Amino acid sequence: MINRSKACLTLLVFVCLMCGCWDRKELNDQLFDLAGGIDLDESNGNRYLITGQLFVPKSGEGQDPPRSASFLESSRGKNIADAIDNMQQYLSRSMTRGHRRNLFIGEKLARSGISELLDSYTRDPNSRLRTDIWVVKEGTAQDIMKINYPLEKLSAMAPIKIHQAAGGEVGTSLVHYLMASKGEGSSPTLPVVKKFSSPGLDKPTIMFYGRAIFNHKHKLLGYLNYDEAHNRGWIMGTIKNALITTDYQGTVTGFVSQPKSRIYSAVSNSGYVKVEITIKGKIVLKENNSSLVLSEGTDLMKLQQSFNNEIKTQMLNLIHKVQKEYKADVLGIGEAVYRQHPSYWKNHRGKWDNIFVHSEIIIRPKLEIKQIGQQNSPLHVK
Repeated sequence: MINRSKACLTLLVFVCLMCGCWDRKELNDQLFDLAGGIDLDESNGNRYLITGQLFVPKSGEGQDPPRSASFLESSRGKNIADAIDNMQQYLSRSMTRGHRRNLFIGEKLARSGISELLDSYTRDPNSRLRTDIWVVKEGTAQDIMKINYPLEKLSAMAPIKIHQAAGGEVGTSLVHYLMASKGEGSSPTLPVVKKFSSPGLDKPTIMFYGRAIFNHKHKLLGYLNYDEAHNRGWIMGTIKNALITTDYQGTVTGFVSQPKSRIYSAVSNSGYVKVEITIKGKIVLKENNSSLVLSEGTDLMKLQQSFNNEIKTQMLNLIHKVQKEYKADVLGIGEAVYRQHPSYWKNHRGKWDNIFVHSEIIIRPKLEIKQIGQQNSPLHVK
């Protein structure tokens, strides 16, 4: 009898715990901040201009009058928390930032530094670490958030879909940035979007541009364009596929599946670092506008070598840009040296930025053509 009473009491406790809302906030009293934008706006003693795309939840079908699913609101403040508090003063519902997917940063703010922004975002328990943070090239965050993107109900969600369609990872840029800024030798990067007008059309849209490079003081150094950012992802192992075009007796384009890389480093007694990066992938031909007859092994091998030469040239141009122009290791070279030569790294970690600039980096391409399509040679070749 006693055991039965204990069982009933335990069941009653669990039932009580399952009932009700933990935060005691009704749906009609909440406002979800799905995307945010932060710009530098030094006016009237303020420093930041924040913009939010706010989603209005519905309590039930047919109970509320028809209204837009989201709207934009903005405010100014001396810091991020102050600006958010100022925005809350003219909103009838309490903002909830736990569902935020995107955060846009204007270029002017990125160049001045985002240390305060990172502190505010990571200190707030209501913010999500699995958030994509974007730098807006040649513009402001508010400009991007004003664009009415036709393919998505919530326009601020468009960059996530665009980046994902291009073979990139989503929901990871803030985590990767924090890991790189605290990691061994790496400089952090963030994805970049840009306001863009399609050829022949005046209506602006959102374009995924590439990646922004930051220094160790969290200030924007410059950009990698789309192809450079994609090749960086190939080296870092963060892309799922790639597209490569080569000119050999015409133009040939191939789809690269299973793109992989391997970084091997060697350290001399004098402290000189030599790095070899092996680039691998399997190519499926998508278009062949050359005079090559691919059923012949000689032509096929020549085309495969042309693809390897093309990716080698692209990778070397990327390496030259980050080594000589930005002087920032965004390729994971320092992390490879740290893993492969821990004793060397222990003595030289403070000098890595200078060592990276003068390191020798060699590309070893090993792309293989696996499929040529449903015909051997193009239709214009007899």
